[in-house]
Amino acid sequence: MSALSKLIAVETKLFLREPVSLFFVFALPIGLMLVFGLPQRAGTAADTGQHAEQTFLPSLALALTIGMLALFTLPMALGIYRERRVLRRLATTPVQPALLLVAQVVVNLVMGVLGAVVTAIAVRFLLDQPAPANVPGFVLAFLLGVACLFAVGLLIAALAPSARAAQSIGPALFFPLLFLAGAWLPRDRMPSALAAIADYSPLGATVDTLGAAWAGANPELPQLIALAVTAVVGSAAATRFFRWE
Repeated sequence: MSALSKLIAVETKLFLREPVSLFFVFALPIGLMLVFGLPQRAGTAADTGQHAEQTFLPSLALALTIGMLALFTLPMALGIYRERRVLRRLATTPVQPALLLVAQVVVNLVMGVLGAVVTAIAVRFLLDQPAPANVPGFVLAFLLGVACLFAVGLLIAALAPSARAAQSIGPALFFPLLFLAGAWLPRDRMPSALAAIADYSPLGATVDTLGAAWAGANPELPQLIALAVTAVVGSAAATRFFRWE
């Protein structure tokens, strides 16, 4: 077994022992859909516009899963490792600290995919909604959303001076992004300038492109490009500023 596969196995066990992370990935998205989706399914919701779209809630739930892994779990774990000098100790062994970074990204990515599968199954059987109709478009939107949000999470881990700071910066960025995605106020009710910004924000573009593919349409190319550009720029900045100790 290689050093990377051993690190992935260890990081997976540590992730599975953390109930808060499991709650973020598997329970919260389904709970969100049941709380807001069942009244909508019964025809009692008065929402119109973005919130009336059948694919909005499941797309938001998936984006929520990816966003929490990227902005909460990933920066906090890397901040703790740096603070406890785990990265520094690894640098003195044949195992390079970069492998731990790769293992963290792989474990969070796998958990994000599993969370997406569980959410999609819940949508199908609990809310009686169809599976994503445009599968290639859905996979592309999901992967670019993951790349974009994980790049932002790695940048937080690179810039945060401590684990406590990473724990604060992640939520401080996550909830405004969630607002821009239309979680509380539909974007069609936002001022036009704010709605235009929201369309290309990491969570807003992820929700829109996932929702379009789920409904069978093609995701908007400018939003896919925005996700890709954010992923490249965020990854480059995280690589530039990341500190091992």
